[in-house]
Amino acid sequence: MRPIRQFAVSAGLSTLLFSSAAAGIGAVFVAAAGSAKAAVASPGGAAATVTPSTATPGSSVTFQVFCASLDASSATLLGTVLGLPQQIPMNKESGVAGAFSATVTLPQSIKPGTFMPDMDCSDGSSAAATLKVTPIPSPGGAPTGDGSTSTQTNSGLAAAGLAMAGAGALTGGIALRRKLAAKHR
Repeated sequence: MRPIRQFAVSAGLSTLLFSSAAAGIGAVFVAAAGSAKAAVASPGGAAATVTPSTATPGSSVTFQVFCASLDASSATLLGTVLGLPQQIPMNKESGVAGAFSATVTLPQSIKPGTFMPDMDCSDGSSAAATLKVTPIPSPGGAPTGDGSTSTQTNSGLAAAGLAMAGAGALTGGIALRRKLAAKHR
């Protein structure tokens, strides 16, 4: 059982329900296996997570919902806010009652921003998870190598490299000539 599920079921869910009832809304950040996951409880008692919580267009993310009732039989991710189908059925987590998950691939057309898709449980509870979508980094790299990673053309690097190779060949030739001349003396 993954640490996030174990946490949510054993201690976190009851803590989230209590803080949700006391404060009206609760937000808890849970660290599991070195990566931060945002767990958000709604007033209805369900809690939701998204992993990773920051992603780029075209990447996969996993949504999890922990329904208020351990007897919940199904859950649905409402994906229209992400540019996905309206209702995405979530898979029941094995070994964790009331927990469901769905892994989706974000569309390439999704714009950068913060999204909070809802997840509805069959017991009537619901929750939303916060996903931050960042732009895809622009292609390019350091102007090194054989030119395949260079972002500039005609920068003079090829001419400088050729000149250095020629100087090395000339120096090597002179050294070899001196060595042969000393050997014949």
